[in-house]
Amino acid sequence: MFKYTPLYANGKEPIIEEQDVYRIEIPYVPTLLPTTDESGKKTGKKTGKELEDVIKEAIRKDSSITIQEFQKLTGLSKNGTWNVLNRMKEQNKIKRIGPDKGGHWEVVGD
Repeated sequence: MFKYTPLYANGKEPIIEEQDVYRIEIPYVPTLLPTTDESGKKTGKKTGKELEDVIKEAIRKDSSITIQEFQKLTGLSKNGTWNVLNRMKEQNKIKRIGPDKGGHWEVVGD
């Protein structure tokens, strides 16, 4: 926990309390991906808008792009990739036409 929580919580540490009940508090930081580290140096990670732009461009180039290919482009995990795609679908920025196998993606709006 102490090793990985700071990576996902913008440097914040987990809080562990031992009393009658054992409690662990892991801070939640509502950012998609930090683009800079604590010193302000670029990390190479993309913001939400940058991720959306990368995904839209990939769909324009190849509408039958796979989740694995999205993962390689964005550097996200499979779940992270699905989260971004689902958010974009809910916002009517992209849509999926057809089934998982044999279907394709479309960019709806810019």
